[in-house]
Amino acid sequence: MHLIDMNVKRPVGLALSGGAARGFAHLGVLQALDELNLRPEYLSGTSAGAIAAAFYADGYKPHEILKLLCSYKLKDYIRPGWMGPGLMKTTGFYRILYENLHAGKIENLPLPVWICITNLNSGKAEYHNTGNLARKVLASCSIPVFFKPVTINNQLMVDGGVCDNLPVKPIKDKAAFTIAVNVNPILPKKIKPGIRGIAERVFHLSINSRLKEMIIQPDILIEPDEIASLGYFNLGNAEKLFSAGYKAVFNTILNDYAPS
Repeated sequence: MHLIDMNVKRPVGLALSGGAARGFAHLGVLQALDELNLRPEYLSGTSAGAIAAAFYADGYKPHEILKLLCSYKLKDYIRPGWMGPGLMKTTGFYRILYENLHAGKIENLPLPVWICITNLNSGKAEYHNTGNLARKVLASCSIPVFFKPVTINNQLMVDGGVCDNLPVKPIKDKAAFTIAVNVNPILPKKIKPGIRGIAERVFHLSINSRLKEMIIQPDILIEPDEIASLGYFNLGNAEKLFSAGYKAVFNTILNDYAPS
């Protein structure tokens, strides 16, 4: 099925939420959109969504991104950082981004991309479409307390999800049709005792509560519900997440926008 067969206008904008390892579902979404000839011309992303948007706009195919990111182990991305303003060091993660994102700067990407970052000093979300690509993506992924804030222009920057986990805003007035993907469906679950389990759950509950209050709505929202039971920091679920994102596109877009 082609775009001209569906009730979807060009150009298409795609906003991708944060969600740590659940962000692999975004790659499945991108694969499905490519197959449906719904390739986005504008992209925005927060945290894991920023990673997917950056690599896709840099020219990688979804399966190539999956293979690349899965070629590293969790310890290659983050390591314990016993001192300082973050529990984990992200030096390895930055190196992975820097070495594999070829554009260097956001403005050099073949497709327009906005990276959502939270400015701790101002307390507001910022949408960056210029500057050091790897550094801006790293900042967008820097979950407070877990990871050290990234300093940009003398401002402390952290995970974009603190203020806007689904950044539809920067692309809404540019695209004729906007698709948003939320990989943080919330279901009742048993919480593991300890700081990490509680902090993780509280962080994502707060993010989802703000999503319900979004002023700027996408034309269509995709939420792969079957990933709700999958962890946020388990790279071993990458294939399952990819598949879930892929299927969610067909379940949502084709049901709502395919011709009768």
